[in-house]
Amino acid sequence: MDDDKAMTSLNDLLRDGSLHYRAPSYLRARVEAGLPRKSRRLPWLTWRLRSMNPALALAGGGLAGVAASAVVVAMLSLVPARQTGRMGQELVTSHVRALLSQHSMDVLSTDQHTVKPWFNGRLDYAPPVIRLPAGDFPLAGGRVDYVDHRMVAVLIYRYQQHPIDLYVIPAASGVSTPVADSSDGYSIVHWHQKGMDFWAISDAEPVHVNAFAQAIRTELGN
Repeated sequence: MDDDKAMTSLNDLLRDGSLHYRAPSYLRARVEAGLPRKSRRLPWLTWRLRSMNPALALAGGGLAGVAASAVVVAMLSLVPARQTGRMGQELVTSHVRALLSQHSMDVLSTDQHTVKPWFNGRLDYAPPVIRLPAGDFPLAGGRVDYVDHRMVAVLIYRYQQHPIDLYVIPAASGVSTPVADSSDGYSIVHWHQKGMDFWAISDAEPVHVNAFAQAIRTELGN
């Protein structure tokens, strides 16, 4: 299979959703421009990509190698972000790393009374865990991650098929009015409330991430 056919097949996979991540057009163009005429097979990337998506196990080794290269380059190109500042960049890195590892949750539960106690003994603080009223943003679970030289709590919610990571980090002060931002296709909302900094990150549309942040703020109260 030549490179043109391989890239056509890869684009088909990206369009129909077979790959979870859709690289922005400028990243895809950069990857295509850097590909050699005869793509080399990369066994470890081929294996990793097949483990991430069973549909690619049916593709030829050459296609899998090209697809793996494109996905990995696109993912790495997400960081550093250009707009969110150092902390925002680090959190986007954490979010993408969790998605790539296929281990985005340490505790899987929709019950805040299960998720909140799970953090006991794993962190030096107790993060508030909010279960929103029945609606668009169900609680899915939580995990701990290493951000800014410390272990922090990450609560995972969902909007349809989009995960929303809510990072909850102790802070003495901060901006109480939510600040919305974006980085390479990821929507970010940051605010301070009840002694904590909250960072919501998702590939969902900004309007939905903003609505999620407002719902959390409302439930937490003043």
